Amino acid sequence: MFGVLFFLAAGGPYGLEEIVPTAGPGLAVLVLLAMGFFWAVPYALIVAELVSAIPEQGGGYRWYRAYLGPFWSFQFACLDWVSWALDAALYPPLVAAYLLRFLAPDASHFVSWLVGLVVIWGCTWINVRGVDLVGRLTSVLTVVVLASIGAFVVLGWSSISLDTLSPMVPDGKSFHEALNFALVFCVWSYSGYGGLAYASEEVVHPERNYPRVLAVLVPLTILIYVLPLLVTLGATPDWETWQTAQFDVAALVVGGAGLAVLMSVGAQLANIGLFSSELMVTSRLPYAMAKDGLLPEVFTQLHPRYGTPSRFLVLQAILYSVLTWFLDFTQILLVSTWISLPSYMLMFVTPMILRVRRPDLRGPFRIRGGWPVLALCAGVPNAVCVYVLVTMGVEEMLMGLVFLVIPPALYLWSRYSIGNPAK
Repeated sequence: MFGVLFFLAAGGPYGLEEIVPTAGPGLAVLVLLAMGFFWAVPYALIVAELVSAIPEQGGGYRWYRAYLGPFWSFQFACLDWVSWALDAALYPPLVAAYLLRFLAPDASHFVSWLVGLVVIWGCTWINVRGVDLVGRLTSVLTVVVLASIGAFVVLGWSSISLDTLSPMVPDGKSFHEALNFALVFCVWSYSGYGGLAYASEEVVHPERNYPRVLAVLVPLTILIYVLPLLVTLGATPDWETWQTAQFDVAALVVGGAGLAVLMSVGAQLANIGLFSSELMVTSRLPYAMAKDGLLPEVFTQLHPRYGTPSRFLVLQAILYSVLTWFLDFTQILLVSTWISLPSYMLMFVTPMILRVRRPDLRGPFRIRGGWPVLALCAGVPNAVCVYVLVTMGVEEMLMGLVFLVIPPALYLWSRYSIGNPAK
């Protein structure tokens, strides 16, 4: 369970190299630390309470449905799925980037895409074989990834210096622009804590074990983001020229070729683990909705041997094969983050609403401190959501709005083509 959640919610620092040239070294590290405490901690607490109260297959969809009814729960669940699906599309190209950085730095887009296809269809095959295999795979990958990050931090510890955090923002960039970019990256980095809840019925005692895993995972995530970034800033201080796979370059400096290979392997395995885990999430949500009559009945049919939603997994693999050809990393990240914000905002207030409207829903874990603490847990990350929503670039907002049209159209189609959705 820890292995799957590790990859859903973190997976390592890989990809964070992109934040420093745009946001600046000082602001990048500062925002990563601040968002760890003001976003990740309340987010994890809220998820822990919701999973504890409603440990049902479908996760967020079931939480929203408990008080919103079929229409609005369908809308926000669809947005959840779209944001997860776009987020998953980030990782096959990252595997290709880390692999080809040293093996074939001048490789064409077509070669990079082919590497991504191997990841997409290989992970789809693993997911078709069941969550048990995904769990065993991610457990092994977690050990390898954490070992590579640990070795990198230990060998590069002497490189860490507060002097590398200057300047706060790059020359020629406004503080507002740099802050917005850093916040988007941090919302993406500290997300996914509720992902495994979509497969709650395939987890042993989720109402008790989920909060325990999150209690270990959140502080660990903050450490494995900030410390490798500080080492990399010390080892390769030319942060203005950083590119994808910069951690490999820093590893070469602090530990030689052996550490660089280990770090590169760790990065590729981390992205494979991330993609494989998110495939599990994005297939269980439509399965739960199809069982309620909100999607075609064909999606309720499971693999005859492995009992997995194999048809939707294959459909997703086709979608990712197309997305990774047309969109680049930053475009996908910005659009998926923008789409996910409305669902985040709803999730953060859900425990407050459920305590009033459904006081019978009470699990083993509950956020302590009463309404003042609960209001802080909901209010602080929601303030971040509002800020990011209103400051996002016009192009990303327009692309996001296109996706916002999908849920109501899909609901109307399901209502009149499939039949009346479940009451």
